Amino acid sequence: MRIAFISHEFPPDTGKGGIGTYVKQMATVLASKGIEVHVFAGSPYKTSSIVIEGFQLHLVHSNNGLEFREKVLPIFTVHHESLPFDVMESPEIGGNAWAIKKYYPQLPLIVRLHAPDYLVESIKKRYIPFAAKLRFVLGAFRRLKWDLGYWRKYDKLQDADYQFIQLADYITAPSEAMKYWVLQNWHIAGSKIKVIPNLFLPNPAFLQIPIAAKNTYKRIVFFGRLNVLKGLVNATFTMKKILQSNPDWQFRVIGDDGNGPYVGISMRNWMRQELKAVLNQVEFIDGMHYELLPSSIAQAEIVLLPSLFESFSYTCAEAMAAGKAIVGSKNGGMADLLVDGETGLLVNPENTTALYEALAKLIVDEGARYQMSINARQRILTEFNAEVITQKCIDYYSAIAH
Repeated sequence: MRIAFISHEFPPDTGKGGIGTYVKQMATVLASKGIEVHVFAGSPYKTSSIVIEGFQLHLVHSNNGLEFREKVLPIFTVHHESLPFDVMESPEIGGNAWAIKKYYPQLPLIVRLHAPDYLVESIKKRYIPFAAKLRFVLGAFRRLKWDLGYWRKYDKLQDADYQFIQLADYITAPSEAMKYWVLQNWHIAGSKIKVIPNLFLPNPAFLQIPIAAKNTYKRIVFFGRLNVLKGLVNATFTMKKILQSNPDWQFRVIGDDGNGPYVGISMRNWMRQELKAVLNQVEFIDGMHYELLPSSIAQAEIVLLPSLFESFSYTCAEAMAAGKAIVGSKNGGMADLLVDGETGLLVNPENTTALYEALAKLIVDEGARYQMSINARQRILTEFNAEVITQKCIDYYSAIAH
């Protein structure tokens, strides 16, 4: 079987997020099973082809996803014409395989759902001040245009992600939550969407982190991109109260900076302003390569992941593999697959009282925190066994290819 993954995002050149992690782990494991895998990915630096971890990586010099989806076609064509691929897979975001599917309509296309752009943007809009929304509408009116801006009714037919998914022969989702969102917003037949959890291969360094019975470091960690979608607005308000109530505890924030809740301020700078009274208990660290992450979260007891929505959450899986107690979001894939009360606490990420009470419980109740940490790691080792999920993926691809 010969499979092509078409993804602008791929580490380290084009992102440290979930899409790139998913594609790299899938390619690595499938190649280890004797399947011929080619990954076509973007790079702002170069165009090249190399073999890594058993699969062929074709980097396409491009500055963004739109440029990538056009430039990838001639490079893909060289390899497809020499020996045709049986199936290709692409994320819905950015329509990475758009040009390829148009040129090769008979080649089966699987679209893997991650988090459509509209889902992300609709959540971010909640934190844009009313005055800013109103200024947009008035500005459009002055330009003799009628545009409700942030109050504009959503039209899926104008959504590039929706348009791309119409080209899909097959659709997969990493969680029931992601599938449900698509059913509600895009009204695609549920029978066309197969739920297959993301493959997760934990870095062995995560599994080697000792699980302390006592609160040794007295530290809470967040890691991920710094933006509104990750729930950092309410997390910041909550952590201010937690740190004031527990002056011997620390908050470590790991991740690349992004847009804050208001125009003209980054999330990190906004957090610094809001946490000014307890800033001596807060540490900000830039995002880092995957191999360096275990040592940065090892010295903590609790991981806070209050995302407003996650289709799966690699960060949650990584924290669980590290043996950390989780305070996570009940919105999305964490609740479907990972955290259930035995492996961590799930709360409404927009409820600061619920966030505070969950963190306070784990700080005070060392026994509960310790047991959840043990349970979390065990779940990753058993229910997210890579062999089981890999076989599900192989069976699915094989049925399509033949």
